[in-house]
Amino acid sequence: MTVAKKDPLKIFVPFVDKKMATKCFSENQFLAQREVYLIDNRDRSVGLPTLYNEILEENLSEDAWLFFVHEDFQVQGELFDTEDLAVDAIYGVFGLRMDGHNPVGFGRHRCSEKDGSSVLMVGLPVTSPKCVETLDCVAVLVHTRLFRERPGLRFDEALTFDLYAEDLCINARENHGVSVIVLPLEFQHYSKGFVTERYWRGIEHLGKKYPDVGVAGSCSFIGGKAHELEAHFTYDIPANRKKRRRREAWKARFRMNSWRIFRKRS
Repeated sequence: MTVAKKDPLKIFVPFVDKKMATKCFSENQFLAQREVYLIDNRDRSVGLPTLYNEILEENLSEDAWLFFVHEDFQVQGELFDTEDLAVDAIYGVFGLRMDGHNPVGFGRHRCSEKDGSSVLMVGLPVTSPKCVETLDCVAVLVHTRLFRERPGLRFDEALTFDLYAEDLCINARENHGVSVIVLPLEFQHYSKGFVTERYWRGIEHLGKKYPDVGVAGSCSFIGGKAHELEAHFTYDIPANRKKRRRREAWKARFRMNSWRIFRKRS
């Protein structure tokens, strides 16, 4: 196990909501002495895996920790120390693994609406590094040496915003024997939304890419064997419930409009 002692930590934050990025990073007292790079993605509007791969290539010749985070991720306590972390692993702050037939989330944190309301506490608390199967995309910490020694390990640019961290974890574990680990951190994620069609297209993509894999993700099972896991457990998270309600409301409106059209024609 190779440990990086004094390698620098760089935090990269692509954003489209400048106010949110400023609140979570520029004005964050816990990051005041940190090397933070805010990346304006409003005009280019490129997928995060593409941005992250570009950043990797730009920093590959240097020994450094790269922390890729979403604009709505707010550190609310002291940041973890990277000095004694192994460079040949992938780290995050929220991840999942199976316990029997049940997916279990590690990395307790606050999840809320964009304005900070309707806070939910998510995940089990961790007080030391915890091995998991996949990480949530909200935050991914890697060392450049990991990628320098593994040219086949990169972010999948066929994905744009969802599931690229999960893909990286599956690739790392299945093809490179790399561990995936959750680190203790107090934080809030201002993103209690709902899963989109883009997410399900990503699930279909990963099912084809990893036909012999079935792992737990934040919002669903992932991989070609996901259906085997779904036979024993059904995800019932608020994000999925909201999506189902939206679909049901749309179907109800469609039926009502169809009835009105039928009445008019009759």
